[in-house]
Amino acid sequence: MKKWLVYGLVLFLASCGWGKYQVSKQTYQEKVQVLGVLPLLLDTAAPFDYPQKQNLFALLRRSIANKHEMLVEQLREEKGYFDVRLLAGDSELLALSLLAGEKPADPAGRPQGYHYNQQSVAEIARQNVVDALLVVVFSGEQIEESRRSRTLLESLQTTYNDIMATAAVVDRNGQVLWEMVGRDAVHAVLLQYADFDEAYYNKTDLVQVKYIDLSGIEKALGENDAEGNQKLPEVYRKLFSRIVSSISPGLLDSLK
Repeated sequence: MKKWLVYGLVLFLASCGWGKYQVSKQTYQEKVQVLGVLPLLLDTAAPFDYPQKQNLFALLRRSIANKHEMLVEQLREEKGYFDVRLLAGDSELLALSLLAGEKPADPAGRPQGYHYNQQSVAEIARQNVVDALLVVVFSGEQIEESRRSRTLLESLQTTYNDIMATAAVVDRNGQVLWEMVGRDAVHAVLLQYADFDEAYYNKTDLVQVKYIDLSGIEKALGENDAEGNQKLPEVYRKLFSRIVSSISPGLLDSLK
């Protein structure tokens, strides 16, 4: 009975994973003993619309600064690597040197990750003596999906502008070993909302999609989680939790 419970738990955890390994987990564990975690990157070239785009970028840069320190801390707590190293560097310069172009989005507009500059990856890995780099990128995207009103009684399917977060583990040769993209990419910040209330009070079926102002976005980026945790805002708690749970090799992985 205990044996079946263990294997049931393993299958459950496997089904709850985020992202996709491009190699077997055994190969991943053999290749990545020392993981280097880069500062969070911001892709300013990704196509999306926002009326104050440069001010939005400035806000995002301030928000993501040094957040990777908490990601490193969480990965170390899982003890899945020989070492997890906090890498330094200018986020903007790293994005320019590492990201060789965004891959085509999926049919709904969700980001599918990046091509990486092999030379830059190899140089950063060599300088920091790591086997692979964890690269997390925030980008503006145009996503087609259906969203409901606060009352859940109405819905509107259209294209919305959002800030999405993707992640990948890239080895020193530039090969992607694991990535969290597409349906697994995280909606980090919503930039638009459907104004169902305005349509209701104006007695019209035409629902306008409006931009959230910068003050609202700033509050969303700093919002505490459901337990009131002030150490790490909910946006980053959700993102880091998915990454850590997916790329932390452990005892249960050896049972698969």
